[in-house]
Amino acid sequence: MRSGAVRIALIYVAIALLWITLSDRLLYIFHDTLTPKAYMLIGSLKGYFFVVVYGFVLYKLIRKEETKLGETNQQSIQANNEVQRLGNIITKVSNLIIITDQNNFITWVNKAFEDFTGYTFDEVAGYTPATFFITGDTEPGLLNTILKKKRALEAFSAQVNCRKKCGDPFWVKGEYTPLFDDNNKFTGYIAVYNDISKLKQKELETTRQNEKLREVAWLCSHEIRRPVANIMGLICVMRTTPHLEDKIKIIDDINQSAEELDKIIHAMNSTIGAELEAVETK
Repeated sequence: MRSGAVRIALIYVAIALLWITLSDRLLYIFHDTLTPKAYMLIGSLKGYFFVVVYGFVLYKLIRKEETKLGETNQQSIQANNEVQRLGNIITKVSNLIIITDQNNFITWVNKAFEDFTGYTFDEVAGYTPATFFITGDTEPGLLNTILKKKRALEAFSAQVNCRKKCGDPFWVKGEYTPLFDDNNKFTGYIAVYNDISKLKQKELETTRQNEKLREVAWLCSHEIRRPVANIMGLICVMRTTPHLEDKIKIIDDINQSAEELDKIIHAMNSTIGAELEAVETK
């Protein structure tokens, strides 16, 4: 608006100077052919004519500037409405959102982030995300990978284990996207995190159960095989032994191997039963 007013003022000055110069020059050229009365009349009317003509021109210029201003205001209102709409959407989504600047310092978080982690924006603003959320269990290699991709301005995703303000652990999957302004200058990153704690818990349970199954498989292939092999061997020996005393001794050995086998089977049943009970209670 200010540039438009300056432009109108400059146009006014230019036209006024041009009109004064040309009108006075024309009167001077024709003053010998005009009567004194006509000369004075034209001299008076030229000022009124200038006011009327330039008033019309000025009206057109002002109307044009008002139209431009109205269009600019409308575009500004639409842009503000869009920003407000996007802001409301980001504020209400359940995903955790962090925006960082070029130096990886936090510049904005949404309400879901505050509600979930227990940290307010004022507590985390100006710090790197790792200051609050990275735990001793987080792999250093993962952090180096994240920083390396950020320095390369890449879009990427990563699964990170973190801690809330109260100390409770949680897992998130983060989608990291670099931000650029209208001049394609890098301004920071927006990271959208999805809570995957339950999924990770399931993975840990599955891993633990697989380990138990491997223990049971090892018992089946090694521990059970030993007493069974002993029993089979003793039975073969007993068939070929004619002496009663030797057979009684073999029967005692078979009984001992059977007791050992029973203990192994009991341990296997206890392990499997505990795992099934743990699964049913979750």
